[in-house]
Amino acid sequence: MTRFHQLAGAAGPSAFEATHEAYFASIAQVDECRDGTVRHRLRPEVGDGTIEVTSLRSGFHIVRYDVAFAGGHQVGFAFPGDHFELEHCVDGRMHISESSTGAGDLQARSVSLSPRCATDGVVEHGDGERYRAVSVTGTWTGLESYLGGLGAGELPAIGPERVARERYLGRSTALRPVAGPLEEIFLHRRTSPGRLLFMESRLVAALGALIDGLTATVPSEEGGDLALDDHEVVALRRVPEMLWRERHAPPTLAEVARASSMSVRRLATGFRALYGMSVMEYHRRRCLDRAASLLVETDWPVARIGHEVGYASPSNFGYAFRRDRGISPARFRRAHS
Repeated sequence: MTRFHQLAGAAGPSAFEATHEAYFASIAQVDECRDGTVRHRLRPEVGDGTIEVTSLRSGFHIVRYDVAFAGGHQVGFAFPGDHFELEHCVDGRMHISESSTGAGDLQARSVSLSPRCATDGVVEHGDGERYRAVSVTGTWTGLESYLGGLGAGELPAIGPERVARERYLGRSTALRPVAGPLEEIFLHRRTSPGRLLFMESRLVAALGALIDGLTATVPSEEGGDLALDDHEVVALRRVPEMLWRERHAPPTLAEVARASSMSVRRLATGFRALYGMSVMEYHRRRCLDRAASLLVETDWPVARIGHEVGYASPSNFGYAFRRDRGISPARFRRAHS
């Protein structure tokens, strides 16, 4: 049976604590408190996993989700226009339905930005579906003050309503660079005196990418946008899972196009319009992101992790990982464990 919970309240740090405290208490128990982070572990009857909340001096909260709900899970929400939330889905899927924006799925590697207006809707997790994500919450007013303190100038205009809607549903390719620093926050588990400073630094990097994304040129309504039919969007959404299933013997682009009932050109241009990068680049990044998670979360040998994410040899995996992250797999593990 799907459980339903409700979140509502004013914006701001104290409001976050007030609105979320009862919610967390109803689904989890406090497992550990250290280094400014409170870890909530889901009750067995609710599901499996943890929700970690870190309060930063900047007035923002960082929330890391690694959860799988038994029987499904729904959370209704109602927030005022000053509520700010920036969320990156590292792995899994969460369905969003908002009264004004519409509905959509926040999927792996997508980034969602709350609109600067009141929101009212429901987020939903499927039965047993693992959801890994990191969220930054605060207020738009606080964000402007924070950026001003850094000398970053005024926050760029949010843009047309349709663009804000795409950003909220995780469909804006311009916000994809935000994913990198947020994912570093998700993966960082190391306990050290500089831990909060590290998280604050990654927050600054994410906000820098956010400003760049907000100032990116917005395509006009009349021209330039690639029109995709609904059935094409559905087919393109299946491609990442198809490639992941076949990662040990990956199909060619022509084979993917044939399985999707599309031409190679249509597949390539449609996928880039939807995900902001090429088919193979997206798959490569997904494999390396999964490898980074396994390096932190398991004690598997590096060679086993490379094979798990689809690399035929440890040397190929090591080269690809260093090229992507600027550090070897072994050093990455030591830095984040």
